[in-house]
Order: sequence, then C-alpha cells, then structure tokens
Amino acid sequence: GDNPTLPCTDLKPHDLPVRPPILCAACPHRSTFFTVRSVFGPETLYFNDIGCYTLGVGEPLGTGDALLCMGAGLTLAAGVARTTGQKTVGFIGDSTFFHSGMPALLNTVRQGADTLTVILDNEVTAMTGFQESPSTPVAALVQAGRARSAADIEAIVRALGVDHIETVDPEDLPTALAAFRRARETTGPCVVIARRPCPVSEGRVISAGGVAPAPNAPDAKQASAPLAPQPVTFAISEDLCRTCGRESAGHRCHQETLVPFEGAMAHARSLEVIQSPACAPSQAESCDSCTPGTLPTHRGERPATAPCASLCPLHLCIQGYAAHIASGDHAQALELILDGLPLPDSVCRVCHKPCEDSCVRGDLDEPVAINALKRFVMDWAARQESFPLPAQSTRCEADHGRRVAVLGAGPAGLAAAHGLRRRGYSVDLYDARDQAGGLLRHGIPAYRLPPEVLDRDVERILEMGVRFHGGQRLGADLDLDTLLAESDGVLLALGAGEGRRLEFPSLWAEAPAGTTGPLIVDALTWLESSNDGQAPLAPGHVLVVGGGNSAIDSARTALRRGAASATLVCLEERDEMPAIAEEVTEAQAEGVVILHRRRVRGLLQGSVEIIGVAPEVVGDLRPANFTDTAGSDETLPAEQLILAVGQVPDGDLLGSADVRVNDMYLAIDAHTGATSRDRLFAAGDLTGGDGTVTGSIAAGLRAAWGLDQALRGEAAAAALPPPPIPPQPTAPPPGRPGVERGDRHGPPGKRRHGAELGGRERLSSFKEVVSTLTEEEARAEAARCMICGLCGNCRSCLDLFGCPAFFMSGPAIEIDPNLCVSCGVCAEFCPNEAIYPVFASEEGTDTAGHREGVTP
Repeated sequence: GDNPTLPCTDLKPHDLPVRPPILCAACPHRSTFFTVRSVFGPETLYFNDIGCYTLGVGEPLGTGDALLCMGAGLTLAAGVARTTGQKTVGFIGDSTFFHSGMPALLNTVRQGADTLTVILDNEVTAMTGFQESPSTPVAALVQAGRARSAADIEAIVRALGVDHIETVDPEDLPTALAAFRRARETTGPCVVIARRPCPVSEGRVISAGGVAPAPNAPDAKQASAPLAPQPVTFAISEDLCRTCGRESAGHRCHQETLVPFEGAMAHARSLEVIQSPACAPSQAESCDSCTPGTLPTHRGERPATAPCASLCPLHLCIQGYAAHIASGDHAQALELILDGLPLPDSVCRVCHKPCEDSCVRGDLDEPVAINALKRFVMDWAARQESFPLPAQSTRCEADHGRRVAVLGAGPAGLAAAHGLRRRGYSVDLYDARDQAGGLLRHGIPAYRLPPEVLDRDVERILEMGVRFHGGQRLGADLDLDTLLAESDGVLLALGAGEGRRLEFPSLWAEAPAGTTGPLIVDALTWLESSNDGQAPLAPGHVLVVGGGNSAIDSARTALRRGAASATLVCLEERDEMPAIAEEVTEAQAEGVVILHRRRVRGLLQGSVEIIGVAPEVVGDLRPANFTDTAGSDETLPAEQLILAVGQVPDGDLLGSADVRVNDMYLAIDAHTGATSRDRLFAAGDLTGGDGTVTGSIAAGLRAAWGLDQALRGEAAAAALPPPPIPPQPTAPPPGRPGVERGDRHGPPGKRRHGAELGGRERLSSFKEVVSTLTEEEARAEAARCMICGLCGNCRSCLDLFGCPAFFMSGPAIEIDPNLCVSCGVCAEFCPNEAIYPVFASEEGTDTAGHREGVTP
C-alpha cells in the first residue's frame, strides 16, 4: 500500500461456516425461553426486548412476536393484553429493568393488564461488555474493590404492586415449568424472575481473581454434604436417540417429525423430578435427595414400550396420540389411532381400558383418561365437514387377486375384514343379521354406544371395499365347504350368541293354579329387545344374576325401561367383578343395588330366594368353588329374572364345521387363529377369547395376519404385523419407581372427566350418558401423559433448544464436547433419556455416567 509503515497483507476472506446469531452454549436465557414457550405454546403473543435475549426471537426458541426498542417489551405486552383480552408475555433483562422497566411495570399494575413479565436476571450487563448490573452479587465485585449490596429485584417488583412473584432457576426445569404454569393460571400482572449467572461473566470474574456467585446458595445441610462429581461434557446414546420402543414388534409409525409434537414430549419429560429410589412419591418435595435441577441420579426404569401400550390388546401408540392432542394436532392423533384400530368410535366408548389400569400416572394421582382422549379425537373428526384424512382405501395394498370370506360381522369379524382388505384381499363379509355390528349393535345399550356412532366405524370399513352380505346364516344360507371351495380362505368370527342357562328350583310347596315364578330371560335377549326403541316397560322388580358388563348393562337398562327396582347378585366382590369399574360406579349412581357374594337359591311366586356364599379357594371364581353360608338366605321381590352369566357358541354350527373343539369353543392357534382345517381361521368369542370387545378386535387382526401368512407367506404378511398378545397384567401394575412429576399438585394434575347427564335425565331415555371432553379439557388431560416409552419421531434438542453444541453427523445427532459446557439441561428434556453425562476418570480418561435403568 501507500503507507510504508504498514506491511502488505493478503486480505482474502477465510472459508468460514455460516453461523446465525445464537445464544451462547449454557446461556440461562435459552432455558427460560424454552420453558416459557413449553407452557404458553405458540398461540401466545411474546414481546421481546433489546439485549442478549433478543436472540430468543428467532427459531427454534420463537419468543419474540414483536420487538420495538429497549424497554418496550413490557409496554407492548400490556397494551396488546388490554386490547385483545388475551394473556401476553413480555421479556426484559435485569439491567434494562432497572433503567426503563420499572415505570412500564408500574403502569402494567395500574392498568391491571393480564401479562406475565419475565425478568431475565443473569446478574450482569452482558450485551455491552459485561458491565456490572445492580443485581450483580457482592462476591463478583470483590476483586474490583466495589463491594456493595446487590439490588433485590423481587422486593422492587413487590413494591411496584405486583402480588404474584416467583424467582426460579431456569435450568431447574420442573420447578421453572411449575412456576410458569402458575403464572399462566393467574389473572392480572404477574412476574417470574429467571435468575442464573451468565456463564461467560462467571469465567471472566474467576479469571480476574473474583469469586463466581452460586445460582442458589445452599443451606447448611447441603453445604456440609460432599460434592457430587461434575460431568466434563454430555454425549448421546445412538441406541436410544430417535429409537421407537414399538419397533421390535413391527409397529413403528411412519409419521414425520413435527415440532409441536416434539414440544409436547419434551414438556412432559421436563416435568419429571429427580427422586431418590428410597422415597415414596409423596416425600419427594421434602427429601434432600430429590432436589430438582441437579444432575440426574435416579429416574426409574424407562421401558422401551410404555406400560399402557404393552397392556393394550391393540398395542396402540397411546403416548403418541396423547402428545399430538396436547400440541393441538388432532389430525395426526387420528392417523395414529386409525393405524392400529379398525373400530375406534366404538372402542373409545366400550373398551375395558387395561391401558389405564397400567398407567404410570396412576401411581402419582390418577391414570390419564386415555379412552376419553381417543373419543375426543374421533368426535372431533366426526364434526369436520369432511374426514380429516385421505380415504381408508388408500391404506390398502394393491389387489393381488385372492378372495376370502369372513363369517360374522361383530367386532372380531369387522376387524378381520378390515385387516384382510388392507392386505389386498377381496373380502366378502357375511352375517345372519341385516346390519353389521354383532354384539356392538345388539348387545350394548345405546346410552353407552349410540347406533349412529357404530355406523361410522362400519361405514369406514365398507368404504375400503369390503362387501357386506346381511341375512346370511351359516348352515341355513351358507355352506362352509362351499365357501372354502370358492374362496382362497375362510375366517369364522361368529361370536358366542347363546346365553348360558341356570336351573333354579321352585321353592313353593303348593302353588295356586296359574301361579308362576319370575319371567326368566338371558341378558343378550333382554338387551337386544331394549335396543329397538319399542321395548315394553319392565315388569316391576328386576333381578340380574352375574357380575360382568352384560349384567350391569341389563340392570341399568331395566331402570330405563321403568322397573320399580333393579338388583344385581353376583359371586364376586366389587374388585373381582369383570365389569368395567366405571360402569359399575355409574350403575350404582343410577340406583342399581349390587349384592356381592350371593347366588339365587330358588324361585318363589313373584320373588326369588338368595343366599350368601363364600369361596373355598380365594381367587377362584368358578361357581363350583363357592359354598353356601348358613343362615344368610333372604327373599327379594322379582317379577323379572335376567341371566347374565356368560355366553357360549352355537354347538350345532361347530359340530357341522368339522373342526377341533375345546370345551365348547373352537380350538385355534392363539397367535395365528388357525383351526384344525386347512385355510380355515377363526377369532373372537367363538374361540373363547378374553370376553372383551378390544380383545376380540385384536384377535380378528391376528387371524387376518395368520390367514395372510398361510396364503401368501411370511414375508408378505410381515408388511402389516398384528398386535402382539399382551402380557398378563400384574398386581400392582408395573410402574416407573423413582419418578415424580412437577405438575402433580394442584389443578393441573387432576384427571379430566366429560360432562354427564343428570340422574333423572339419564333414566328417562337411552341418550349417551357421558359427553366428550372439550378442546381445553382434552389438551390439558393429554399433557398429563408422562411419555413413558421411547419415541423415534424426535429431534427436540435441535428443533426446540438450539444449543450450538448439537450438530448432525450424517443421520445421527451428536454433541461437540468443545462447545458443551455441561449444563445438562438437554438431558432433562430429552424424551428418550438418550443424553447422558460423561465424567473425567481418575486416570484422566472420560467415562460415561449412565442413568439407572437406561443403558446407552
């Protein structure tokens, strides 16, 4: 150049990677933005300010819908809240709060604006060169000889008139989330102070000879405890990251990864509080070993598949559709439900809910209302002008020319027809009735399953291309040998439509002419006659024998038909009854009297005599195991006696089918549905089954897979694997010891229930008793799900948190140890617990700190 004192320099630009403006690794503001958005969601309006935290405006943090000038975050939030009537969130830094935020907050209080003010207190003015802030603690100023008392932000905020104030460590996710949830539920001005020192400032203070302030001063007991080893970095387990727990059973979904879904999962995971293995959940808040925000030492075992899905006969991805509902994406939830459930509208009303019995949340307060969530989605879909998903026919494989016949259009038959059609078969579905539905249509009252709701399920299956032939009875209109000759295969799902009979002696010695005992009818006949809308009034007092769902339905139906009373006698105690527990509760609320450990001894004129019984072997509920209790007999009025003691298949049909029979039921292979005849498969109550609607549907799907495997081979059938047979439930159900939730206490933790008809309105009609959840109730209930299993649809660390230490290496997500500062926040919200600490060993090499129950 012209200046002889300056050497000539090559000024060619370096080839540097493009880096967007981003918060530093371990910046506490990132955790604050993450938790606020996790609680308030994308629909809330956020107003940011000028400072380091301005970087929260962009994705993935997304907490800046408007940015005007320094100090305007609070005034914008207050003005918009006043104008729209919606709660808003305004952010401001500690230094900005002192020089321009206090007047704005005072005005917010005077106007009564419904706002949350988040004061981001990192105890330094970092953006303009790390000048001290009025909130800078004394210890950080000692080296400069400027020791003084730090300003108390909380005291100032309280002096300005704010009543709801909380101070949190933003890296203590469960506590921070709980504080922001409380702020969300508060009306009017509220303030949360997110206090944690800037890590860059800490480093500068230490290098200058000062003392870095601790984010939370320990109490005397904690101060005397030995310090736990601190990790040098964090790493990601390839075995856990983006792994689906249902994949081993062939049930990994094909949904794309969506940010709202990730947010719901990460939110649920963030709420888990660290708990000592020795503590009961109720002790976690007072236990020294259960401190939120510290390095995880015990999370309890996280199973690959959530207990609810493992016990579900259909192996549904329950946590998946719950997370979609929580995020407001009901169409994605619908897709997951339909992927594994052919009759969702019916199941969400009549399922026996083993998933809820095994729900881990039940160990803490109440199980998640899983079935009600499924119903919310199905009722939401029914209200749309057009079905939210493509036609069901698009889910079917291409036709391959093979034809099958399915006999019986109840739950198992409809499911089998659905499964076979999806596999590319031409399917003819036969039933003796004119309408498809079987037990669902003729054996379940309309107040539990309205016929128009069942019609939605049936129509979806027929729209796939299944051909229904009503009024066709095997043995009269259809011949099994002919069907086998004309089809590639036949699947029997004829149900068990014959009610078991009991014989009762007449106890009167000399009955007057024309005297009769109570009218006797089996439960299915009684229920079918009640569902046609033309049923006569019940004759006086009704007595029902049995403890299952048909018995409960019969008693409740009797009251709706005008019975003077409805009494149910059964061998079982309350907790032994096979009926759905909620239905038993509803029956008693409607006036049904239930007498446990009783049996009918004999018949009298217009009454019956019952007697108490006791089991010889506890747990054995076979009638032969019970003996009468002397002196316990009593007489009950009864003009109608309904027998609800189980059903059996039509013996004549089984005899003509030339198949192996096992104790009155058709013998099959439980995994494939294969019978003793070639190309003849079976499912449902005809084979014994478990006596539940959902179990019959699962059996129908397994039999469809078994028939497909027999006709096309294992490879072709494997493209659509059936639901695995669930393990036997344990008592108590398997939980996740050591897990506590930050939202358990207070209204956010309570289970939601749909509105119900009042007693008088119930008994005057067959209207559906329980309504679906509202949008608000459903999303709140779905957010209670703890996401217990592993999910493969996740990039939460990248898509939600935006820490610069994360990067993609091919298909894998990795952590750069040179950028990771070991804050551990990412490990606290990773849904699969795939992120784990790495410690420095005594030899100077790194060792992985794997969490208990999780092996990377």
